[in-house]
Amino acid sequence: MTGPVDPAPGPDTSFGLDTSISGPGAPVPDRAARSADGPVLDPEVPAPPSPAVAAVRDVLRAARDLVQLEDVHELLDRTLALSCRLTGAGAGVLLVVDEDVDWSRGDVLRHGGADHPTLAQGLIRGGPETVALSADVVADGRVRATIRLGALPAGQAETHQPTLLTLAAVAGTRLDALRQREAARLYQAVSQALWELDRTLTGTVDLDDTLPLLTRRVREVLHAGAVALVARPDETTLRVLAAAGEGAGAALADLAPDLHEVLDHRQPRHWAAQLEGEVAYVSIVPLEDRGPEPAVLLVQHWRSPQGVLRQEVQDVVSAMALHASLVLDRELGEREHDLLTLLEDRDRIARDLHDLVIQRLFAVGLTLQGATRRALLPEVVERLEGAVSELDQTIRDIRATIFQLRHRPGEGSFRADLRALVESYAPTLGLAPVLHLHGPLDAVADDETHAQVLMVVREALSNIVRHARASSVEVTAVATAEELSLTVTDDGVGIPPDAVESGLGNVRARASDRGGRVELRPVEPHGTQLRWTVPL
Repeated sequence: MTGPVDPAPGPDTSFGLDTSISGPGAPVPDRAARSADGPVLDPEVPAPPSPAVAAVRDVLRAARDLVQLEDVHELLDRTLALSCRLTGAGAGVLLVVDEDVDWSRGDVLRHGGADHPTLAQGLIRGGPETVALSADVVADGRVRATIRLGALPAGQAETHQPTLLTLAAVAGTRLDALRQREAARLYQAVSQALWELDRTLTGTVDLDDTLPLLTRRVREVLHAGAVALVARPDETTLRVLAAAGEGAGAALADLAPDLHEVLDHRQPRHWAAQLEGEVAYVSIVPLEDRGPEPAVLLVQHWRSPQGVLRQEVQDVVSAMALHASLVLDRELGEREHDLLTLLEDRDRIARDLHDLVIQRLFAVGLTLQGATRRALLPEVVERLEGAVSELDQTIRDIRATIFQLRHRPGEGSFRADLRALVESYAPTLGLAPVLHLHGPLDAVADDETHAQVLMVVREALSNIVRHARASSVEVTAVATAEELSLTVTDDGVGIPPDAVESGLGNVRARASDRGGRVELRPVEPHGTQLRWTVPL
């Protein structure tokens, strides 16, 4: 008997493919099997990545982290830190090279050994003996920052240059995305503000409503400290058309020379200023000359949204100044049209009075004079002559009325009277007082209350002229359904404890007579605030 015979080897039909059995019934290979070259590697245990693969993986993780950041400052800090870590640099700086961007962080960010003065200065200057690697952060086609690394291991600069370029490119892309998002938010806020302002122009323009609304919206959109519309009726006097912000009066006092310069040369000015350790900006933009008085829009201590170009924000300020020009132009046109209509009506009435009424009265007078010559009784003659005299006096009165119709355009509202009174003190004060008007002042109080308010304002401003030596004054009138309040604030020397309350006593008496109250308190760091309130 013979055993089974092994089949003869036939041709190989696997074509190089793995024909081993797999699946649940397949035999499990011997993990301890050996070959002539050594043990077979375990397929379930991954081989360690090569240094190149590990470096690429680290860069991709860093890029993923950068594109998830929402803050520009954090993005720049993180980009610099990752650049140093992934390249092995011992020191690095990030230079903000575009002055049109308000990073609010200064010009240089440092990491690692860059705190050493000598090394830091070498990286900032960019000397080849100090800078081993360098890359620009580009956003919106412009260089926004430059990364410079130093203290690298010998011979590693060329190896890590692609890593730094990749991180800089990712940071630039994310920076551009953040800038576009913030710019879109800014433009949306501007569009909303302009839409709200345009609604006030659909009817009759009221500057006491529209201009304060404009200054408030500009302050909100640009996160400014103070906003004011300032006109100049003559070469030395400034007149505040509207203002927003508690520091508007102080801003006008500090920036008066700059306001006059812009009003003289009709060119906008923008400059940077330090505010509590951060960068803020000041803008003064002239309005279009359509009215009798040149005017400017002042925006103090505005801040640019993260990553938004300063020029883009300046364009917003210019657009709001143009809108203010349109509002003033519209109001001037309405006022001139109303005045022309009023004068035409008065001329018509004056012609009717002169051509019809006076002529008829004159004819009646002539008739009575003729009857006087025919009268026989003395008492009849006396009565007729008295009637003629009365007609003559009536004719003179009508002619006086005709003159007034042709030469007096009418009186203003309480708001207008209050504004005119405050503005009349500008030459005496040597500054432009700021007036804030809130609420239906023309409707909620009677003429007597209006007169009392004007007297209180006159007394308060006169006291400031005589005693305060102030550089800024703000007057605020607020009307509600319950009370009318008046606040006068100055930054002068204050009221000494031994001061005689002669004028202030009158102010207290005017409030007491109407069941109101007066509050007088100091203002920090110096100055006085008077608050006069009466119920309605």
